[in-house]
Amino acid sequence: MKMNTTIKVVILTLTMLAFTLGTYAQDSLAKGEVYHSFDSHDEQNWQISDGWKNGDSFFGCNWSENRVNFNQGKMELSLRTNYSYPAPYNYECGEYATSSFYGYGLYEVSMKPANVSGVISSFFTYTGPSFNAPWDEIDIEFLGNDTTKVQFNYYTNGVGGNEIIYDLGFNAANSFNTYAFDWQKDYISWYVNGKLVATATNNIPSNPSKIMMNMWNTYGIDEWAGAYQGEDANASYDWARYTPNNGEVPPSVAPDFQLKACDFTDSSGITSWDCGVGSFNPGNWIKFDSVDLSTGYNAFAVSYASPVSGSFDIRIGNPNGQTIGTVNYGPTGDWSTNQWGGTPSLDITTRGRQDIFIVSTSGSANLREFWFKNE
Repeated sequence: MKMNTTIKVVILTLTMLAFTLGTYAQDSLAKGEVYHSFDSHDEQNWQISDGWKNGDSFFGCNWSENRVNFNQGKMELSLRTNYSYPAPYNYECGEYATSSFYGYGLYEVSMKPANVSGVISSFFTYTGPSFNAPWDEIDIEFLGNDTTKVQFNYYTNGVGGNEIIYDLGFNAANSFNTYAFDWQKDYISWYVNGKLVATATNNIPSNPSKIMMNMWNTYGIDEWAGAYQGEDANASYDWARYTPNNGEVPPSVAPDFQLKACDFTDSSGITSWDCGVGSFNPGNWIKFDSVDLSTGYNAFAVSYASPVSGSFDIRIGNPNGQTIGTVNYGPTGDWSTNQWGGTPSLDITTRGRQDIFIVSTSGSANLREFWFKNE
């Protein structure tokens, strides 16, 4: 769960078809499949949340890389007290997520949740405004006050209220079991150890999402997850897998990302100081090697300062290469007053890894940072 503001647990009989018998087949690794055995941190494809806290008041802890550990083929997310944070949020906890976004298919995890009251252990998909997308989410959650049950949920464009509680018939905290959901265009089906236990068919999410796992303590919502009393907690994950289907997959939306002007890999004619670039005069340029444009961007923003008007091109390959966008900027008043400019007309068909050149064509400016965006 990423940002769940719903705390009332309800069973929706009209849109959820629960406890339906069925199984799914676990196939061998297929093309496009994602599999993590959790032997170690996969820095290329996965990210550890660190140094921040979800904004909602009911999230009781701060994400820390210290609370994501790999040992003997397992990933352990932990929750510990950290008095460097002000009460009542003086705890640190763990979150692990893919770098990329994924669409329709089967999502599976083998895990053992924490059985501490007020603590949530989860496996889910999520995207939202921080990724320039609507809030879509599909959840498998364990409430630490009763780990003989599992909660399923989903959000579509921020609309939730789709919770269902399934009685497992065993204590999930005592052993590793496999939990999964099959996300398709018209339905979501949830599974426990290969058995179909719930299906939703109403207002299904459609936006590509990150695969995420986290464990966190609640604050002020005791009626949902029980009261958290400050205990240490641990949740273990044995493996996770995503298997795409052969049907329609929602279009991928690349997340916004930043380039600092001073992080250029090559340049001509410019000066650089305090993570800024100056002497950006006609013909001068800066280069960024192998920038991942993913599935493409349609807009570009720049933080700059200049007493005059001017322009620059965003080009690929070399300083005289294909122009994928042009920024025309106006005066900010002086060389130290920064403001934002940019273009809403970047060529979104330019994708994948590209060498990016920012080439001055007129005027003169100091540059601070750039953002590739989808708007």
